[in-house]
Amino acid sequence: MPEIIWHDSVGSTNAEALELYANGQRFPVWVAAGEQTAGRGREGRAWVSTPGNLYASLVWPVSNVPVDRLAGLSLAAGLAVADAFVAAGPDAAIQLKWPNDVLIGGYKAAGILIETTGQPGELAAIIGCGLNLAHHPENTRWPATHLAAHRRPVDPRDMLGLLAASMEVRLGQWDASSGFASICEDWQSRALGPGSRIRLSSGETGSFRGLSSSGALEVERDDGSVVVHHAGDVEWLDARPEEG
Repeated sequence: MPEIIWHDSVGSTNAEALELYANGQRFPVWVAAGEQTAGRGREGRAWVSTPGNLYASLVWPVSNVPVDRLAGLSLAAGLAVADAFVAAGPDAAIQLKWPNDVLIGGYKAAGILIETTGQPGELAAIIGCGLNLAHHPENTRWPATHLAAHRRPVDPRDMLGLLAASMEVRLGQWDASSGFASICEDWQSRALGPGSRIRLSSGETGSFRGLSSSGALEVERDDGSVVVHHAGDVEWLDARPEEG
C-alpha cells in the first residue's frame, strides 16, 4: 500500500502531491487532509473544502503507460471512489456520471481531478479525490449530497482507508494489459441514465449510449448517427435530480 501523509489542513492536496513529485517522490503516496484552504476542481473551479469531508490525492507513476490510455484513468478512479462509498454502506444507489462525478442517490457526492506531471519517460498522475462525508456545498452546478445524509457517517481517516484499498484494486485492474475493457464494463454498470438526453458543449443533443473503447462518451443523435465526446462538460437534460 502507498505511504499516507495526513494533514489536518492544507492548501490543496493536489498541489502538495505535485510538489512532492517535483522534489523527487517517485513512489505511490497519498496526500490527504481533513480541510483544504485552496481546493480546486476541474477547469479551474474552486472546490469547497471545509472540515469533515475527505480530500485526498494519490501520486501514481505512469511512465510505462501509453499516453492514449491515460484518458481512461479517470474511469478507474471513479470506480474506486464508488467502491469506497459502497463499502461505507449508504442506503442509496451509487452511480457514476461522465466524466468523473460519483453520485449517491442521483446527487453528487464526490469529484475527481487528475493532473499529470513530469517529463516524457518519467510521468506521474496526481489523482485528486474530494468526498462529501459530513456536508456538501449548496448551489452547485449539479445538486449535491453527502454520505452522512444517507444514514452512514464515516470519519475521514477511516474513509481514506477504504479509498486507498479500492484505488489499489482498480488501478491494478486498469494497469493490466486487458483490464481497461473490464473497467469500461464495470463503469457502465454504474452509469447514470443510460438513454438519457444529453447536450454537448458543441450544442449537439442526443441520447447517452455508453462508452467508446477508449472511455469517451458516445451520444446517439436523433438521426441514428453517433458522436464521440472525448473531453469537457456535458449537460444532462433529463437525468438531473430535483434541487434539495
